[in-house]
Formats: sequence, C-alpha cells, structure tokens
Amino acid sequence: MKKIFSFFVFNFLLFNFIFSYSQTTNFYRYQIQFTDKNNNSFFISQPHEYLSAKAIERREKQNIIIDTLDLPVTISYIDSVKSTGVSVLYSSKWLNSVTVLTADSLALIKINSFPFVKSVSPLGKIASPQNHIITSLNSQFKTECDPDNYYGFAFDQINQVHGQSLHNKGFKGNGMLIAYLDAGFHNVDLISAFDSLRNRNGIIATHDFITANDSVFDDDNHGTYCLSIVAGNIPGYYVGTAPNADFVLLRTEYAPTEYPIEEINWAAGAEFADSIGADVITSSLGYSVFDDTSFNHTFYDMDGQKTPSSIAAHIASTKGIIVCNSAGNSGSDSTWRFITAPSDADNILTIGAIDSANNYAMFSGHGPTFDGRIKPDVVGRGESTWFIDTNFGTVREGNGTSFSCPLIAGLVACLWQSHPNKTNWQIMDAIRGSASKYSNPDNNIGYGIPNFAYADLLLSGFNEQSLLSTDSIIIYPTVFSDEIKFNLKSKISEEVFIQFIDMSGRLIHELCSFASNGFNELAINTTKLSAGVYMLKITTSRGLYFEKVIKN
Repeated sequence: MKKIFSFFVFNFLLFNFIFSYSQTTNFYRYQIQFTDKNNNSFFISQPHEYLSAKAIERREKQNIIIDTLDLPVTISYIDSVKSTGVSVLYSSKWLNSVTVLTADSLALIKINSFPFVKSVSPLGKIASPQNHIITSLNSQFKTECDPDNYYGFAFDQINQVHGQSLHNKGFKGNGMLIAYLDAGFHNVDLISAFDSLRNRNGIIATHDFITANDSVFDDDNHGTYCLSIVAGNIPGYYVGTAPNADFVLLRTEYAPTEYPIEEINWAAGAEFADSIGADVITSSLGYSVFDDTSFNHTFYDMDGQKTPSSIAAHIASTKGIIVCNSAGNSGSDSTWRFITAPSDADNILTIGAIDSANNYAMFSGHGPTFDGRIKPDVVGRGESTWFIDTNFGTVREGNGTSFSCPLIAGLVACLWQSHPNKTNWQIMDAIRGSASKYSNPDNNIGYGIPNFAYADLLLSGFNEQSLLSTDSIIIYPTVFSDEIKFNLKSKISEEVFIQFIDMSGRLIHELCSFASNGFNELAINTTKLSAGVYMLKITTSRGLYFEKVIKN
C-alpha cells in the first residue's frame, strides 16, 4: 500500500510540474529514460545490424569490445511510448532514452507508470524556426589570392601549430571521417570553397535533429564557418587543415534559444557519428546556463559525469573516437568563466584559444574541471581566425573557441591518418605531449600550443627506445655550439645514420658515420647548423633513438 501511495503522490507532483511547465512553452520536449535494454531485438554478437562496417573496424583496430551501450533502445519500449499518442523524435542508445514531443500531460503520466521507465524529464522549448547569423565577427572582408602561398589566408593559423608538416608528407585527411555537430551549415551546398568536397562526394551524410530531416544547408551560418576552417579548399586563397577528409554534417543546435534539449540532441548526434564510423567529432558547442534558469548547470556539474552531453562525449571516446570540443567563450565572464559541457568530459580534447602572438585569448574558457583535471587540453588560433564566409565565399576574421576547435580537429584527423594503427588515446597523448606547456600546464591554455610535427615524431618512436636502449647511447651536450658528441655501444660494425630535424618536421641536416663493435665515441661538427631546437634522430641496425637538442 505504501508503494502504491508513493506512486500516486509522485505522479500528482509530476502532473503539476508538467502542467505548469507546459503553459509557458511553445513546443514541449521530454526525455523518457528507460531502466534497461531487456527484450532487445538486436544482439551484441551481430553488430553489423546496427553499426556500420567502418564503426566496427574502428573498434576492432583499437581492441574495443561491443557492449550493451552499442545496442539500440528496446523497440517494444519505444512502441509503448508511442501508443500514448506522443511523437517520438529520436532515441539515444547511450542514454537509453527517447526524446518525445507532446503537450499531453496525461500521456506523460501514463508513460511514467510503465515499469521500464526510469524517469520523465522536461527538456525545454523550441521556438518557431528562423535563421540565426553569428555576429561576433570582424568587419574586414578579403577576396584576393596569393599564388605563392598554397594556404592563402589560412597559412599563419596552420603554421602556428606546424600543421603543414603533415600536409607536406601527404596527410591531408584522406580516408578520415570527421563529424560536425553544429547549428547549421548554410550555403555549404553552394559556396565555391567546398566545390572539391562536393565533387568527390565528401559529405557522406547529413541530419537535422531539430526538424528530424536531412536538410542542414538552409539554417545557421555557424557550422559553415567552422567547416571551412577544415574543409575549405581554394589553393592560394584558403586551404583548411584537412581538405581531403570526408564529413558528416549534423545539426544538433537550435541557435536562437538555449535549452537542455540541445544536449540530448548532441548525444544523439554523437551516436549517429559513431554508428556511421566517424573517426573524429568536432563540436564548437557548449552548455552551462539556459534561457530557463531552473535548468542551469553549476561548476559542480563540470566533472564529466553529470551532464548528458559530457556523458555522451566520454562514451564516444570509449568507442575509439577522438572528440574535440571548444572550451567556450566565457573566460572573461564574471558569472561563468569556466569551460562548459561537454568540454569537461574525460578523455577528449578540449580546445581553448590563443591569438596570433601565442598569447592566451581572454575570452577562452578556463579550467580545471570540478574534479581537478587540467582543461583545456590544448589551444589553437581563436582570435582573428580566418574562415570562409557564407556571403559568396569571401574570407573574413572572427574570434572564438568555435574557430580554434575545428582548426585543431582537422589536424588531429591528419595526424591519425599518418599513424592509422595508433589508438585514439595514443593520438591525444602525443598531441598533449607535443604542446608548449606540457611540463607545466595551466588552466588557461592547458598543455599549451600543440606542435603537430613534434606529435608526429612522438608517434614515430621519439622517446620510445625499446629497440635502442638509453644505456646504449649517450648524447652530450644537449645544448651545444659547434660540436655535439655521442657515445654508442654497438654489437657489430655498422653504419650509423644521423639526422637533425627542426620543430616543423623538416630534415635540416643528415650524415652517415661508422661504428665498430664495442664502445664508440663520435663527434659531429655543427658549425653550419643554424641556431635552434632540433630532434636528433640516430638510426642503427638495432633501432631508433631520438633526443631533443639545442644549437646556440
């Protein structure tokens, strides 16, 4: 009797809450969470029925098991929800829920009575559709080409993180699939900077979670700006960070308003990206405060485990995806200066912003997370960043971590292309390890400015001396002027190859020396070598050795 009484009291309170809430909204969206995935029509042993071949391949390459999170929501549960007359918009297998549209309070009461329903939660309203155009842009337009500069206006922001070193080796994103979660991609189907992308059918899928259709080219401009930073491709005018990658364009954000429904959309978009086989998710979105303040997050929520978008971002990382999310633009806000969800998620790359002089951009969201983890992870150009405008494809500048995030995400894809057998965690660790403040990170720029040429070296064996141990070779001095020496123990007589590689990944100087069986002391004349920081790469029959050295 007590259980029945509590049930009726709970439903009475739910009814009053839903009724009072629905009086102030235009459309009413709710999340229905389920208790389990029992009686499921799909099986873990048959993943090809609900995951693409590319998604399965990603898991297999990284030794990631298929589990219940991969299983779709139980169909009979969804059918029961539909039977009440509500409209089911989409399901979320990771959150084990469906999102519904209804104004019928009694239907929600009935849904809550189902034994397999865990909770019924309001998600806020979506107002009448309208196009929303970002306004935080500098006014200057640029249209001229520079035939001597392949990257055109994008050169400085790519060079700042040594991204061109990957391109010079032929890694421009070929075969990599990048998923964009954004507010719309206005005119991407028309702008000339995306001609090569369209001509090679590089946009493999689109979906709009706001309107439940596949049209994403007639909405907000924000996604277009962000996409251009990666996919723009007009040599001499503007070339992005991964111009040869493929893309999935997903509209999860309704720009005119801010309600929790968009976090559930974000989770659904991340699941879509996973299922279709995306390697990288880039999202210049964040959630902290909402139009209805009763939904507001607090800093306490920024531990990566409480908000729906952060939970989904972490799950995406466990499925082998690299999630890049902007740190947000609240760094100088007196009420909320922190990163926003899902940037607090564990095992993702949170991207902050710097200016052209490598200085922290004051608007960039601060860390740490509530549980004390360093955030952001790394930074890219987010102040005076060049991108393609929707106005006839001209180029202009803008500010925001919305721009630094895709800048880095595109190069993440190129780096992973160059090391396809590495896991997502190994790629992320190399990027952090290459950054300017790796040894002393802070909560403004995290581990600092990444160096993708250096990250490439790290993944190629730098500091991985399993074949040539440190007791076999000693470099001295590591800070030198006209000469550098090394002691080498060799078990055979052999040639030793020595290369000096600068921090942009270019081979500057190489030579060959001879080592005899036993102990060798070799000296290298460096008078012709310019001052700077180098990676010294030594190759013997036993393997590789790298050492970071400085020429005065």
